[in-house]
Amino acid sequence: MIDIEHVTKRYGSKTILHDISFNVNKGEIVGFLGPNGAGKTTTMRMIAGFTAATSGTVRVAGFDMANENQLAAEHIGYLPEQPPLYDVLDVTDYLTFVARAKRIPAAQRPSQLDRVIHACRLESVTRKEIYKLSKGFRQRVGLAQALLGNPDVLLLDEPTAGLDPGQIQETREVIREVGKDHAVLLSTHILPEVTLICQRVAIINHGRILATGSPQGLQRAAEETSSVLLEASGDPDQLKRALSDTDGVTAVSLRPVASRAGLYSIDCQVDAQEQVESRIARAVITCGELFRLERQQPTLENVFLRYIGHTNEHSNGASA
Repeated sequence: MIDIEHVTKRYGSKTILHDISFNVNKGEIVGFLGPNGAGKTTTMRMIAGFTAATSGTVRVAGFDMANENQLAAEHIGYLPEQPPLYDVLDVTDYLTFVARAKRIPAAQRPSQLDRVIHACRLESVTRKEIYKLSKGFRQRVGLAQALLGNPDVLLLDEPTAGLDPGQIQETREVIREVGKDHAVLLSTHILPEVTLICQRVAIINHGRILATGSPQGLQRAAEETSSVLLEASGDPDQLKRALSDTDGVTAVSLRPVASRAGLYSIDCQVDAQEQVESRIARAVITCGELFRLERQQPTLENVFLRYIGHTNEHSNGASA
């Protein structure tokens, strides 16, 4: 339903997207993952028809967006990062306005509104003015307007940005449900977003697609980039041996602290097991003295590097 082939986008002398290619199928949620400024929103706007590719081909529902974007528009539902809401209208009036703008026949509007209100769990706020809604409900109203007309393709740009944990969970459940019948491209910079609700992931950074693959591979990369940082004193060989033998520790690197003789800075790569920090602390005090222990969560950048390594290893193995 979405097919991007060798697309480059330039604004003047600045290249925003560099020869990117990927696709999204019907009934599939694809996570478009990258840091802020990576090119996600530019790509989404290009797929939605707001801007054109400098070179390459963008097809949506079989239509070439270079010359058939108006025909493709009927098949696209778009939720930008800031939902296009009219605060003074209540939810029902706003969705009725959007239905008219999308040229949904008057006889079909009541059933269409009922469908998207139910899908986005808006029953309790249908007669509430939009400016009175929480951010979570505003996001759901934005998703409801994207669903009107039952488009084949849904483009969701950072749909959970700024929500609290409860609102994030509710929004994810709604997206997971609507993804069963649509081709969904969901852009985000949040790792759990794609590992929890997407069937595939495309990673973009600096306008280049770095890797595509399964969320399971991304989850493994995230787990493998977790680490525990220590400062401890003792015999370095004994410290390294005790830590390497600790359940949940996958790798240990140790270097002396220049400012203090006998003190070592230690980086333990760890897996996703619980209470690994306490096991590490116990291992250290059997052969030395512990001064500092800190759990480091994976960053997007180091997960990218690890994930790309996995992807290359898999590709090399397949080609061999």
